[in-house]
Amino acid sequence: MRAASSNQPDAVIIGAGVIGCSIALALAREGRAVTCIDALPAPGYGSTSHSSAIVRPFYSHVTSCAIAHEARFRWLEWQKFLGGEDPSGYARYTESGGLVLVAEGAQDDYRANLDILDAVGVEYQLLDASGVSRLYPGVCLDCFGPPRRMEDSGFAKPNGRRLAGGIYIPAAGYVSDPQLAAHNLYSAAMAVGARFQFMAQVSEVRRDGERVAGVTLASGEQLSTPVVINAAGPHSFVINRLAGIDEAITTRPHRHEVAYLKAPPGYVENGNGFVVDADSGTYQRADGADILIGSADPACDPRDIIDPDEFDSGFTQQWMQQVYRAAQRFPALGIENRARGTVGLYDVSEDWIPLYDRTEVEGFYLAIGTSGNQFKNAPLVGELMAAVIAACENGRDHDLHPAKLALARVGRTVDLSFYSRNREIQKTRSVMA
Repeated sequence: MRAASSNQPDAVIIGAGVIGCSIALALAREGRAVTCIDALPAPGYGSTSHSSAIVRPFYSHVTSCAIAHEARFRWLEWQKFLGGEDPSGYARYTESGGLVLVAEGAQDDYRANLDILDAVGVEYQLLDASGVSRLYPGVCLDCFGPPRRMEDSGFAKPNGRRLAGGIYIPAAGYVSDPQLAAHNLYSAAMAVGARFQFMAQVSEVRRDGERVAGVTLASGEQLSTPVVINAAGPHSFVINRLAGIDEAITTRPHRHEVAYLKAPPGYVENGNGFVVDADSGTYQRADGADILIGSADPACDPRDIIDPDEFDSGFTQQWMQQVYRAAQRFPALGIENRARGTVGLYDVSEDWIPLYDRTEVEGFYLAIGTSGNQFKNAPLVGELMAAVIAACENGRDHDLHPAKLALARVGRTVDLSFYSRNREIQKTRSVMA
């Protein structure tokens, strides 16, 4: 282990959210001197703090499923994985299970997902409509889709179909405090020599020809380093511009609102986990006595792409759209007069799959486009990026001969070209991926 000097670290990470802190920990454990820079006052204060923090392996691509299922084991053994102590305490992972609702006639839409769960070895149960009702008392089995906005004349009108049932996955759940999880990774990274600078903004990514040379901060301070990792979340596209990067797959910040309401009767009492409801265009999970209600980004909702430095952090009519859609499924859900919840930003790629990759500038790496769905993978992303960086810095052409990552608990090795900046756009169009 080599502690980072003040201005000549082995690697600079831009962004100290849950992803940046994970990368800092992994690189520091390899013995690299690491400095992590963030414009905010503490780890996890940006997008991480607004995460729904759902942990689930339900994906439409086998790599996404395998990575998520492997990361789950880290959450199950969180303190052991971290090592050491964090005086702030530890984030808690609750293995509550999760349910993906399936409408009549839509069973084949999830065949690929089930095949992938089988391939990775994730257990699941196929519930019929009565099984869904037993699990979630008071659930409405009518279908209303496709999701509509409240001003649409067809809103909340049954379409004549019913729920066929759902796909229940026991090995899923949620993390209680995503910001605390980032702090846990930060503390673990500090314990093995990583250095963090907060309230520090990058104003320049310096290059020496085709090689990155370091970064300059708004204060004028310069850090010289052969490796820079862009983990800047909603500001990732800004950092790419500073580095002169023009990638084929772009990322942009999307504004998202997440609502909190008192849970309907039976939801919390049954210890139920998350629900993904494509028919209503929402997802929910428990949060104490409340449920958290997020958007599954249905086609009827315009994408709210904004300036990450100037955006409305207050609730809009979107809050109401989401809670009324959720109330279609749970009629006993009480709509409160005062909006509660959180408003944050997702760093979204064109297919909602992140870019964990090198770039055309040697030594400049990407851990971006992580949207709202990569929080669950954070314990593993550090090692994933460390594998890519080690391969490239040792002279391997990651584009032609991609680095791989062994997943010990899943018993599978994944090809990291899945996250390449040069990939074909995948058929994944929402945060549920």
